[in-house]
Amino acid sequence: MTTRTIAAGLAAASLCACTLAPGPYLDTKRLEQPAPPEQTAEKFPVHTIDVGYFRQQRAAAVPAVCPLTCLTPQTRGHYEYRLGVGDQLTIIVWDHPELTGGMGTAAGTPPLPAASGVAPSPGPTQTQGATPIAPTVTSSGEGGLTVRVANNGTIFFPRVGRIKVQGMTAQEVQEALTKGLARTIRNPQLDVRVSGFNSQSVQVTGNLRTPASEAITDAPLTVLDAINRAGGALPDADLQNVGVTRDGKRYTVDVAALLETGDPQQNVLLKDGDIIDVPDRSNSRVFVLGEVNKPTSLPMNRGRLTLADALTGAGSLDVKTGDPRYVYVVRGADKTLTPDVYQLDMTQVDALMLMTKFDLQPKDVVYVQVSSAARFNRALEQITPTLQSLFYTVQLSR
Repeated sequence: MTTRTIAAGLAAASLCACTLAPGPYLDTKRLEQPAPPEQTAEKFPVHTIDVGYFRQQRAAAVPAVCPLTCLTPQTRGHYEYRLGVGDQLTIIVWDHPELTGGMGTAAGTPPLPAASGVAPSPGPTQTQGATPIAPTVTSSGEGGLTVRVANNGTIFFPRVGRIKVQGMTAQEVQEALTKGLARTIRNPQLDVRVSGFNSQSVQVTGNLRTPASEAITDAPLTVLDAINRAGGALPDADLQNVGVTRDGKRYTVDVAALLETGDPQQNVLLKDGDIIDVPDRSNSRVFVLGEVNKPTSLPMNRGRLTLADALTGAGSLDVKTGDPRYVYVVRGADKTLTPDVYQLDMTQVDALMLMTKFDLQPKDVVYVQVSSAARFNRALEQITPTLQSLFYTVQLSR
């Protein structure tokens, strides 16, 4: 009788392992557990990864849309640089050196000999009887008068006075000065061009070799140009999710697609004040879980990673416990709480080809289901110690 009592006590103790077994344990008596939600579990449709899926994807494919204004032959032809505060203009008035502070009709005309008292013979750019003249050379080594746009957006020019040029193009400034000089000069001929671009710039930052501020000039500046001027992207840069922040809103630009396919709908034309940020690949990764040899997270290579790449990076399926008929891809963590679920049956011959065509997206979860036999064996592993304890207890009671 005593032996049976001891055996029953040991059996009860073995079933109460939660209080006697060693190892980590959290006492939940002081935790107020929330009431379980009273709702029916939602079911999610599963999309089979087969030939039909790819046919539907091709039929439903939508052409890429530029998030802002992109550089195209049309936008390039209409691009104009408009002046701002701090810009420099070089202005030349032909045959009127008194207006530009020098004596030249054209750049390259040699200056008069000093104190010679003899006028040189007319050159190829001079007319007989005209006053010998030579160009004015500014600090930049170019002929003409260099003026700077003041803080109020104006410039001063002799015989014209102060005019508003902010927001105008060089051609519009030329037309305004020509109209002003026409009151005192017959048929004035002017050349106006921007010699210093100081008013407009963009900030280029992130995983680049030399992040810096890039000036906007009379040549269109695109997001790809800005990255190249900053020395190019670092190896761990995520070119698929380059950000262009304009007016407080961030737009995503896929520069990787621009480099790989030449997609013109990703080459955004930049404006003054834009911020270009090139993030790293910490957010562009996928997770491979379940019955694989090495569960891991994998970074995307220039924004691309196929299902075959993900399984290979995780050491493939565990042949002892994995079920190749149920390879799932769960998508939608960043967009909505309703995930999109895709399933691949690797026992089919075409699955080995289709898995190389299925492109993953950032934050996708690849999950390999456990086989029924493996679940059964794991259940046996859990109850085997208890059965052994009961067996030895019974043996001791005899």
